[in-house]
Amino acid sequence: MANFYTENKDLKFIMEQVMDWEAIVALKEKIGSEDCPYESPAEAKETYLGLLEDPVGEIAANRIAPRAAEVDEIGCRCEDGKVLFPEGLQRNMKDLLDAQLMGMTIPREFGGLQFPETVYTAAIEIVSQADASLMNIFGLQGGIAETIDKFGSDELKEQYLPRMSTGEFTGAMALTEPDAGSDLAAVQTRAEGGGGIAATQDPETGQWKISGTKRFITNGCGDVILVLARSEDPGKKSGGRGLSFFLVEKCDCVTVRRIENKLGIHGSPTCELYFDNCPAYLIGKRGMGLARYTAWLMLAARLAIGAQAQGIAQAALTEAAAYAGEREQFGKPIKEFPQVAMMLEHMAVHTEASRAVLYAASEVVDLHQGAEKAGDKEAVRAFGKVAEALTPIAKYYSTEIANRVCYDAIQVFGGNGYMKEYPLERLYRDARITNIYEGTSQIQVIWAISRLVRGDLDDVLGAFERKNYDDAELDALQEEIRAAHAKLKDVLAFLKEQDVEYRELVAHFVTDLFVDIYASYLLVAQAARWDYKRKIAAQFVRLMGPRAEMNASYGMKSKLETIEV
Repeated sequence: MANFYTENKDLKFIMEQVMDWEAIVALKEKIGSEDCPYESPAEAKETYLGLLEDPVGEIAANRIAPRAAEVDEIGCRCEDGKVLFPEGLQRNMKDLLDAQLMGMTIPREFGGLQFPETVYTAAIEIVSQADASLMNIFGLQGGIAETIDKFGSDELKEQYLPRMSTGEFTGAMALTEPDAGSDLAAVQTRAEGGGGIAATQDPETGQWKISGTKRFITNGCGDVILVLARSEDPGKKSGGRGLSFFLVEKCDCVTVRRIENKLGIHGSPTCELYFDNCPAYLIGKRGMGLARYTAWLMLAARLAIGAQAQGIAQAALTEAAAYAGEREQFGKPIKEFPQVAMMLEHMAVHTEASRAVLYAASEVVDLHQGAEKAGDKEAVRAFGKVAEALTPIAKYYSTEIANRVCYDAIQVFGGNGYMKEYPLERLYRDARITNIYEGTSQIQVIWAISRLVRGDLDDVLGAFERKNYDDAELDALQEEIRAAHAKLKDVLAFLKEQDVEYRELVAHFVTDLFVDIYASYLLVAQAARWDYKRKIAAQFVRLMGPRAEMNASYGMKSKLETIEV
C-alpha cells in the first residue's frame, strides 16, 4: 500500500537522521521513571517514527487522500445553526479517532500520547498532503489542548483534556471579529454586547458570561472554544491590556450564524459565531489574554500552518513529477524538456529547503517546551528567543513556497492542471489561504524583522558559519553562503540606524535574505549526512547567491519610494 511517510524520503531522512532526539527526549521524558513508558531515547524515537509510518502515513495515503476530491466538492454546510460535515470528512475523523491520533501532544495523565511537537508537525504535514482541509481540525486539536494544559486551571484540565485526547471534543480559537482582524487589540469593548465580543462577570459567583460576534473562525463548530474577550473597563485598561482569555464549551447559547463560502479548504468549516451570554471560564490571569496566551497559541498555530503548507507543496510536487514522467509530447516525456525539467528541479529544491527550515523551528519549539518543563530558566530564555523568531519565519517561508510550487505544478500539467479532473486546481486553491490566516506573510515578516535587527538569531547563524566539513565540495558551498551572510550582517547593521517605518518597508527583502542563508546552511549540513542532498544544496546555494545580492541591495537603499495607488 501507499504510505505518505515512507514514500517521502526527505521527511523520513529529517526525522531519522537530522532531529536531535537525544536532546528532545531528555527534556520531554524522564527516562527510567515509573511514569515514562520508554526505557531509552532510542525506544522513544522508534515509537515516534513508527506511529508516523503506521497509522499516520498509511491512513493518509490510502483513506484520506482518496476522499479529498469528494470532500472538496461537497464541502460543509450550515443548517439551523449547526454545521454538517460531508460523509468523507466524517469517515476521515473516524479513522483518526480509531487510530487514537487526536491527542498526540496531550500529556499521558489525560489520556494523550505526549509526543513532541516535531512528531506532531510531521503528522500534520502528512495529513495535509492527503487533504489540507482535514488538518484544520486535526492540527487545531494540539494547539487548543496545549494551551489549556499550559495555562488552564487543574479543574479545566481534568474536565476537557481527557475528552480532547479521545477526540470526543474538538477545538477552535475565536480571536477575529468583523472589525478586528490582525489588530486584535481592537476587539470590541461594549460589555452589553451588540457590536463585538464582551465579557461580564457575576460578582457573587465569579462566573463569566460572554456575548458578541466572532468571524472567520476555523472549525467554529468545535466543542471547546478559546475566546479572546474584553474583561476590563476600557476607561482604565484600553487596547490589549483589557483583554483576557476564556474557554467556552459549545452549548445552545453559541450559534453558528453561517459558514463562509471559500476559495479552498472546503472540508474545513469557517464560521461566524454569535455568543449570547455564554458561560465561560477564565484561562490564566485577567488582562493577559493578548500579550501572553493568544501570542503563545498563535505561535503554535503558525507552526501548524507551516506544516499544512509543506504537505500541500509535497502533494503538488509529487503529482507534477508523476505527470511529467507519463505525459508525452513530440515523442518523449515532458520531463525531458529543459524548461519542464528546470521547473521540477526548482520545485523539489525549494520544497526541501522549506522543510529544512520548518523542522529546525519545530525542534527549537520542542527544546523550549522541554526546558520549561525542566525548570531550566537559562535554556528557556535562550530557546524561547529563537523559537519566537524562527516560528513566524518558518510559517512565512513554507506558505510562500507552497503557493509557488502549486503555481508551477499547474504549469507542468498545462491545461489539464486547470481542470477539476486533476488534483492540482484543488491544491492551488487550498494553498492560497496558508499565507493569509494565522497572520499574513506581511505580519510574519514585520514580526521577524524586529527580532533579526535585535540579533535574536545571530547565534543560530553564527554556529553554522563556523562549521567546516573537511569536504572540498561542501566547504566551497559554505564559502558562498558566508559571503551572503556577510551581506546580511551589513544590512542588519544598517537597519539598526533606520526608523521602524523603513525597517517594516524592507522587511520582506531582509527576511528573504535571512531565510535563504539559513536554508542554505541547513541543506549543506544535511548534505554532510546524505549524498543525495549534495545536489539539492548545491543548486539551492547557486540560486540563493543572486537573490542575496538583490535582497541586500533593496534592504540598504537610503530611501525607498512608494507609489500611492
